[in-house]
Amino acid sequence: MTDDDVVRIIRRHLHPDTGSPYWRDRDAALGSAAYEKVGGFADAQALVGLRDEEDQLAYEEATRRRPVEDFIPADVVAGERFLWASQTGGTTGLPKHGTWGSTYWKQVREFSHAFMDRYGVPRGENWLFVGPMGPHTTGRLIVDFAESRGGRCFSIDLDPRIVKIYGEEGMTAASDRYVRHLWDQIEAIVVSQRIGVMFCTSRLLEMLPEYLDPCLFAGVRAIVHAGTTMEPETNRLLRESVFPGVPVIGVYGTSTTGISWQKPFEDADDHRVVYIPCSPYVLLDLVDDEGAPVPFGDEGRVRVWRLTDDQLIPGFLERDRGRRVRPYGEAAEEFPWPWLGDPYSPEFTQLGRVEGVY
Repeated sequence: MTDDDVVRIIRRHLHPDTGSPYWRDRDAALGSAAYEKVGGFADAQALVGLRDEEDQLAYEEATRRRPVEDFIPADVVAGERFLWASQTGGTTGLPKHGTWGSTYWKQVREFSHAFMDRYGVPRGENWLFVGPMGPHTTGRLIVDFAESRGGRCFSIDLDPRIVKIYGEEGMTAASDRYVRHLWDQIEAIVVSQRIGVMFCTSRLLEMLPEYLDPCLFAGVRAIVHAGTTMEPETNRLLRESVFPGVPVIGVYGTSTTGISWQKPFEDADDHRVVYIPCSPYVLLDLVDDEGAPVPFGDEGRVRVWRLTDDQLIPGFLERDRGRRVRPYGEAAEEFPWPWLGDPYSPEFTQLGRVEGVY
């Protein structure tokens, strides 16, 4: 995204007459006058970027409690073909709300089809979606992918929130029964329907050999997974033992920001999972405790910018951490911006929270 593109997006959200109410109010309270002063991304970072933990918490609370229209320019509300209202998973409190306008949706779809084609995800095949539907953007996206690639989408709805409650409250029997219920539904579909592509959460893919015979999935020609963490050994096991010869590709993102696709698999990856952000609309970086980008190869906290007509997310610090990866291999020249490697959520891997089925 050029500086001119950044200026256009920032000014659209801060326009005195049609801008987003939340961002106009915040700009006025800070006295930034960003509408007049912004001249590129560096100015946007200084004038519009979330400033500290207090500023980010105020933004998060607003996305939980204010109407989504407060974050969208009025001319976008009037002009977009649709504005999908999304929710986050609610793992840190009440769900946060956002939107994906039809323009951004088309951009993400085109970016995604390019990656699926590169990976060899077949067209003209039915999909099986095993993930959260309802307010979660992932479900609607996968249905769109399946249908726009010439297939139909069969769905198994899961509620990651209730599974986490079961785990955190020690309801082991209820959690186990819910997981068994999911696998019973999956088995019924793969036995009765022609499924060529399966989308599944990373955690459930790890469980698959415990619950079902992988031979049931002999007709599946590609696997797409999402979640936060996938260890290199799990990635290797899926590629070499559970789904040998079948493309296994990961997706990373959130319901409000956007998605990144796993880079094309190469031996140099050593089975580590590395993601390429859907730039220029979503910018991911890894930062240290002071908010400065870490060197390539180092670990940091994920910081997200989303710059689209319907949503402005200016430097939001996610709970996830990962490695800042310098582009390499066959995709480096095509996607030259920083990549994200080995993302994980410390609350799950270090603080002992229940990861459940996601």
